[in-house]
Amino acid sequence: MIQQVKDVIEEHQLLSEGDKVVVSVSGGPDSLTLLHILWRLQAEYSLNLHVFHLDHMFRGEASREDAEYVARFAKELNIPATIEEYNVPAYIKETGLSKQAAAREIRYRMCTELADNLKADKIAIGQHADDQAETVLMNFLRGAGLDGLSGIEPIRNKNFIRPLLKVWREDIEGYCRNYNLEPRIDKSNLKSVYRRNKVRLELLPHLAEEFNSSIKENLVRMAEIFRAENSFMEKYTAEKYNQIIIESDEQELILDLKAIKNLDLAIQRRVFRQALLDFCNTKRDYYAQHIQQMIDLITDGETGNILQLPQGLRLKKSYNKLKFYWKDDSIINIDDFSGKYSVPGEYEIKELGIKLKIDIIKFENNLQELLHSSSKLYLDYELIGDKIKIRNRREGDRFYPLGMEGSKKLKDFFIDEKIPATDRDYIPIFTTLEGNIFAVGDLRIDDRFKVTDQTEKILALSMKRI
Repeated sequence: MIQQVKDVIEEHQLLSEGDKVVVSVSGGPDSLTLLHILWRLQAEYSLNLHVFHLDHMFRGEASREDAEYVARFAKELNIPATIEEYNVPAYIKETGLSKQAAAREIRYRMCTELADNLKADKIAIGQHADDQAETVLMNFLRGAGLDGLSGIEPIRNKNFIRPLLKVWREDIEGYCRNYNLEPRIDKSNLKSVYRRNKVRLELLPHLAEEFNSSIKENLVRMAEIFRAENSFMEKYTAEKYNQIIIESDEQELILDLKAIKNLDLAIQRRVFRQALLDFCNTKRDYYAQHIQQMIDLITDGETGNILQLPQGLRLKKSYNKLKFYWKDDSIINIDDFSGKYSVPGEYEIKELGIKLKIDIIKFENNLQELLHSSSKLYLDYELIGDKIKIRNRREGDRFYPLGMEGSKKLKDFFIDEKIPATDRDYIPIFTTLEGNIFAVGDLRIDDRFKVTDQTEKILALSMKRI
């Protein structure tokens, strides 16, 4: 197995002679095997190893025992170790992230900080071939493109390396037995609670038994093919992207509109993703729907049209330019307020004094109970679409209040609901692009847009005052 690891190291140039390497070690079979193999290769590559372990504080005494075990194992190998702890459960409450996402974010952040302090060249992670197969399948299930189907990269950002990426879990377990390693086992990984566990313990075995016994090997091979093709596409996109930039700074990014229009659709999408990454420093909160809305803006939008996206990002189309910029929160004018917003997204609308979250969820039978108990508004997404308007009231507004027959003047509705006149201008009126009201604040939805048995996707609105 050590030859397999050396082959991956050489193929992807994961290590150079004399590298200082931080090895992330949880104490499980994967990371323990990784550390032991790198220790065996230490002299051959003149490596300077340093162990990092993070106690996520999920499992109480068991977590502390994991940390103590890693410290002892590192000492036996005569490798210095940094053992840290972080209250990840508290961080989850603060951020709303999932357990896995929060743990990964904190672990990577602290591991990177340690590597920076040590002036380390590489950070070694114990992900292996089974992880690769599971990741590719999970990305396929969520509808990922080439980037997601390329799976886990052997080296990322020039310093995160994964030497075990072509080694299977059963070989790792055999290695532990052969070298009398006694890894710590997180029993939560043996339960089909989380999505990855379900894929590992249920879906992949089912696919192997019923459809293709080589499903894992095929997924890994497919990832390698897609990774090579995706790499070519990224290089080609970078060339085109650099050619169409007119201006770029922290306040705005201006692209050549005609040059974008002349690109193939596949490259247009990649150019927009690259623009988001460059201008926003992240692609988080921007999804396929938002990329499509950008495409629609440059192909069908009129000169002067503005697309409003999550986090205050705006795109403005002019005669020959496309400008990315941030909303100016210092300008607040309630008179005849109106704006267009993308679905899904999260927005802070200071003009109306609200924070708004818009989600799209699949209709399920058990949602019927939720519809009557949740503080959110649920509507038929297909009747509304991926863009909405939000405004304040207008003279003559009418809608069809849920549960009532016929339409009603908005003014009369406010009177019946005993809404003070001073508050009425600040209640958001949600409409389709055609101007049909589908919700009045969080007070009532329009009967024409309610969820029915024919509904396939639900638009969920949640709103709170700021």
